[in-house]
Amino acid sequence: MRKLLTLSLLVFASMQLFAQIQFNPQIGMSFMTIKNPPPGVTYDGKVGGVLGADLRFGKKIQFQPGAFFVNSVTAYQNTNGITTSGDITYKSIKLKALAAYNIIDGGQLKFRVNFGPAYDFLLTAKEKKSGNDLKSDFKNGTFFLQGGVGVDILFLTADLGYAYGLTQTLAGEAAPDSKNAGVYFTVGVIFGKGK
Repeated sequence: MRKLLTLSLLVFASMQLFAQIQFNPQIGMSFMTIKNPPPGVTYDGKVGGVLGADLRFGKKIQFQPGAFFVNSVTAYQNTNGITTSGDITYKSIKLKALAAYNIIDGGQLKFRVNFGPAYDFLLTAKEKKSGNDLKSDFKNGTFFLQGGVGVDILFLTADLGYAYGLTQTLAGEAAPDSKNAGVYFTVGVIFGKGK
């Protein structure tokens, strides 16, 4: 009898959870830069692109996992010896697992804050003009802590946030404190219950 009651409660809880699932495809922009670079090198974020989707489980308090393709662009200048400059393009897959809380939870309007970890798997890094492969200059992935705000109006959603790297970005000994950081903005649509 106790096992049946436990199983019934688990099934009921699962049904309630899945009744609140939302699917949110999104597109947007990112502005990523590298903090604490080697001496004589500066990086400045430029407009990049973001495309992906997340899921939202829950209603007032939500778990928000997602997967995104990120195409970042960073301008660099190296003044060690002969001054060189240009743009580096990075392609990566971002996996995130945010927790969100709806501060305003009206029928057609919601305003939320979110916070949590993310991880970027670096796919490519190239010098934009020459096409030279620079992937070996970077770590294969970066852990982030990110947070932001979001709004849902009817079936539309928008998010603005900041991501700060927790692990070393540049490979090698020259910049052990190098961190990837920047701002992102996405817009999308909401599918599913709870909107």
